[in-house]
Amino acid sequence: MVMSSLTKIQAQCVTDEKTIEICDITVVDSDPSPGSPDPDGIINLFDSYNAFPGVTPIDATMGTWFDPNFNFALDGVGNLHLWDLDRSSLAETNHQFHFLNASSGCPNDILIRFNVVVGPFSGYAKGAGTTGANIQVCDLNSTPRNRCNLEPDIDLFNALEPIPSPHLNGRWVYNGGGSGFVNLNGSYLTVTIPYSEGPSRVDEQTFHFTYIVPGMNPCDVEDQTDVSVSVVRKVFSGYSKNRRICEDVIKSGAYDADIDLRDDEFLALEDTDGTWIGDTFGQVTNPIDSRINIKDIYDQIIARDGIRFGCARAGYNYRVKQRSGVCEDTTSTVGFKIYEEIRQFTAKANPPSYCEDDTTQPASIDLYDLLEFETEVDPSTGLDVLFEYDNDAWTNWEFISGPSDLGLVSNTNLRAPPIGYSHLGTINLVNAPPGDYVFQYIVHPEYNCWPDFFQAYDYTPDYCDKTIDDNLPCGQKSEQVRFTIYPKLYAGENTSGAEFCETNPLMANPSGIQLIDLLDDNGVETIYRGVDGAWFDLNTGNRIPNPYTLPEISDQRTFRFEYITRTSEGCEDRATLSFTVFEEYQSGTGLPNRDVCDNNVPFDLFDELAGNPSTNGTWIGPSGYTTTTHNAIFTPGVSDEGDYTYTVPDNVNSSGTILCSGSSATITIKNHQAPNAGTGGDYLVCRSDSEIDLKDYLGASADSGGVFRNLDTGDLLSDSLLDVSQLPAGIYNFQYEIQGHASCHLETSQIGITIVEVPIPTATNQTFCAALGATILDLVATNGADFNWYDNIDDTTPLLMGTVLVDGEDYFVAAVNSDGCESPRIGITVEILPLDHKDCESCFKDGISVNGDGMNDEFDLCGLPNAFPNFELNIFNRFGTTVYKGDKNTPPFNGVSNVSLTLGKELPSGVYFYVFDPKNGFTEPIQGNFYLSR
Repeated sequence: MVMSSLTKIQAQCVTDEKTIEICDITVVDSDPSPGSPDPDGIINLFDSYNAFPGVTPIDATMGTWFDPNFNFALDGVGNLHLWDLDRSSLAETNHQFHFLNASSGCPNDILIRFNVVVGPFSGYAKGAGTTGANIQVCDLNSTPRNRCNLEPDIDLFNALEPIPSPHLNGRWVYNGGGSGFVNLNGSYLTVTIPYSEGPSRVDEQTFHFTYIVPGMNPCDVEDQTDVSVSVVRKVFSGYSKNRRICEDVIKSGAYDADIDLRDDEFLALEDTDGTWIGDTFGQVTNPIDSRINIKDIYDQIIARDGIRFGCARAGYNYRVKQRSGVCEDTTSTVGFKIYEEIRQFTAKANPPSYCEDDTTQPASIDLYDLLEFETEVDPSTGLDVLFEYDNDAWTNWEFISGPSDLGLVSNTNLRAPPIGYSHLGTINLVNAPPGDYVFQYIVHPEYNCWPDFFQAYDYTPDYCDKTIDDNLPCGQKSEQVRFTIYPKLYAGENTSGAEFCETNPLMANPSGIQLIDLLDDNGVETIYRGVDGAWFDLNTGNRIPNPYTLPEISDQRTFRFEYITRTSEGCEDRATLSFTVFEEYQSGTGLPNRDVCDNNVPFDLFDELAGNPSTNGTWIGPSGYTTTTHNAIFTPGVSDEGDYTYTVPDNVNSSGTILCSGSSATITIKNHQAPNAGTGGDYLVCRSDSEIDLKDYLGASADSGGVFRNLDTGDLLSDSLLDVSQLPAGIYNFQYEIQGHASCHLETSQIGITIVEVPIPTATNQTFCAALGATILDLVATNGADFNWYDNIDDTTPLLMGTVLVDGEDYFVAAVNSDGCESPRIGITVEILPLDHKDCESCFKDGISVNGDGMNDEFDLCGLPNAFPNFELNIFNRFGTTVYKGDKNTPPFNGVSNVSLTLGKELPSGVYFYVFDPKNGFTEPIQGNFYLSR
C-alpha cells in the first residue's frame, strides 16, 4: 500500500485530499494478525487516512464517509470492500471518497477527499475438469433451428471464480480453438458444434481465451488470466410434423400402404442413433421399427369406438439419449389424429307453403324439421346408426334469402352459441312478409371433435420457422331448406279519427279524393291499388267509386268506408276508414294600399274586399277600432289611417282543436291631406341679390314638393331658383302648383316679383396724408344716397366706417337705395403719403399751453395713432431725461411726467424734445421740439 499527499485546498475548511495505491487487492486483509482467516479485501478509510503523517485524526463522531460514484462497496462504519469495486483505476479519482460534515460550512459539506487507486485484477480461472477446460457447457445452437437465430452459449466470466470478483473494465481475447467458433461479443461466446454420426461419440470442441484488465502507475499496467471453455453439442431428435387426417381420405384408400416415420414428411434432421418408444395400436414392434399403417389404425378405432368415434389420436416418440452429462436427452413426437367426417344431410321433399297473416297456420316452425339425415350400418354392431347433428355448438342456421330472417338467431360464435340460438332453427311466422325463403343449416367439423389441442404444423425449407395448421381436415357440411309465404293484397291498416279541412289538398283535389291515400300502412308494405280491391260505404253498404267526389260541406261531416282486397289464392285483407271534413270560412283578399284624400266621401271597407268573403267576421283597426258585424264605414278626414283587418273565425272540432284556420284580410288606409300651395303675393327684389328662391315667397303654410311655372317669358328660372342679376328691372309673375296625392285636387298660388336696379356710383382714386390716419369714412363717392365699401368685389360684408385705409389697397364701392338694394360695384385705389411728404402738413405742433382753458392742452398726434397703431412716443427735457413714454394705450402728454422718477410731476415751462417711432418696419422715426407753456 502506497500513501501520498496532495496540496491542501481551502484551508479555511481544513479540507485535505489524500491518495493511497493498492496494487494487489487479493492480498488485502482487514485483520492481518497471525492465524487470521484468508484475505478479505477490506480496508478502513478512517484508519487509512489517519495513517498519514501530520494529519488531524478523524473518527465517526466527526463525520461520515460517502461514495459519490455509488459503487456500493462502502459500509456505514467506513469499511471499503475492495473486492466489490467492479473496475480498476485508470485515473487517480476513479475511486474517490468524501468525508462529510454537515456543520462544516464547506462546499457540499466536504472536509476530505480520499482517492483509492486500485490495481487491475483479471480474476482466478476455475479449476480445469477432466477435459482440461476450466468450464464445460452445452451448446445452445446445436439444433438446426437454433442456428437460424444464434444465441450466446456462455458468459466467459462464468469461467472465472466469483471471489475475488474480476474487474469488469477489461477485454476478452480469443486465442483459438475448435472450428465451431462463431463470435465473441464482449464476454459473450457464441459457437456451433457440428454433428458427427456415431452411437457413442461426444461432439465437443474447446476454445481458449485471455482476459486482460488495464491499470495505471504505480500499479501494474495490465493483469491477465487465461481460460479454456469446452462446449458439447446437444443431441437432436428431429423436427416432428404432426398430421390431421379425415376418415374420408382413409376410406378413399390413400393410407392403405405402410408409411415410414423416419421420412422427412413426418420427421426431419433427426440424429440417426435414436429409438422409437410408445404405441397403443401395435404398429412399432421394436426400438428401430419406424413403419406404421394408418388404415390399420383407423380400423382399430372403428372396431373399438364405433363409426361415430368423433376423433382419435396415435403418437410415436423418437428419443435420442445424451452423450454427456452437461446436456439432456431429447424426444420428438410424431402424432396423427383421425377425424370422423360430417355426413351429408338433405332437405325434405315437398317443402311447405304458407299464407301471409293466415291465423290458421302455426305461429312458428323449426327449420330443423325440414331436414333429413343419413343412416349407416355400424360394422361392429350390425345396427343402423343415424348421423343426426342436433347439438347447438358447432352448428349454425343462416338466413340466405327472402324478405326477412323471421327472427332467426344465428350461431355467430359456434363454440359458445349466443342466447336464443338453437339447432332447431325456430322462426316466427306472425306478420311474416311474403316471399320465397331460403335458410341454410351448417355443421362444422368441430362438431365431432372439440376441444382439439392437437397441433399440425410444417416447416419452412430452412427449418427456421414453422407454420401451424389449426384447420380440421374434414370439411363442413351444409344444406338449404326452402318454403314460400304467399303474399296477400295489403289493404292497409284500420284508420279512424282523421279530421280534415275542406281546403286540405287531399280533400280539394279536383279529380276527387284518393281514399287509399287516407289509409295508414304498417311502414313496410305498400297498400294494394288495382282491380282486386273495392270500396264500400259502411253507412249504406253500397260500393263507391275511388277516387271519391266530396259533396258540399256545411260546417262539418263524417264519412265511413271499408276497403277489401282478395287474391287468386283466396287471401283476403280488409281495412276500415273513417274521417271528418270541416268547412273553412273565407276572409277575402285585402288591399295593401288604399289611398284616401281628406275630402273623399265615406265608404264601407267590406265592399273593398276581393273574392267571396264570409259575413261572419269582424273588423279591428287603429286606436281600438272594432265592429260586431262585417260592416265597417270609413270617413276620410275623420277616421284614423292605418291597418283595418277583417277576420273570420277558426272551425274547431269538439275537443277545441282547430281544423280549419280562420283567416284575415287587411286593408291599409293611407289618409292624404289636400296640399297647401301657400299664400303667394307681390314682392320687391334687388337686382344685386343675384339669385333668389321662390320658395321663400310662398309663406310658411305652403307644402313642399310642388313646381314653379313662369307666367311670363324669358326668365332664368331653374326649379325654384331665379337669377335676378340677369333680368332687367321690372315685374315678373310666377305660379306654384302642387298636386299632393293623386286622390287630391291640384292647388296653386301666385307670386309677383318686382326687380329694383340701383345706378352705379361715381368714385375715383384717392390720396391721403399718413398723419391724417384716414378711414373708410374719409372715402368719397357720388351718384347715390348711401354707399357700402368692400375689400373685394365679391365680399358679402361691407367694411366698417372706422377701418383704416392702407396704402396701395383697392377698395370697391356700391350705391345703396332706401330699400337696401345695392348697385354694381366699382373699384378705386388709395394712396397714403408718408409723414415727411412735401404736400403734407406736419401733425406736430410747436407748443402746448396747459393752462386749463381747454385749448391746446395736450400734445396732439392728429391721426397718427390710427395710421401707426404700433407707434411709440418719447419726450425728453433739455437735459435729455425722458419725462414721458406713450403708445396707443397711453393718455396724451399734457405736461405731466409718466416715467418712474418723476411720475405724476407737473413739468415746468420750457423747451421739450420728442421722438415719434411709427414701429411699422419701414417708416423712419420723426423727432422735433415744442414749447411747454403754463
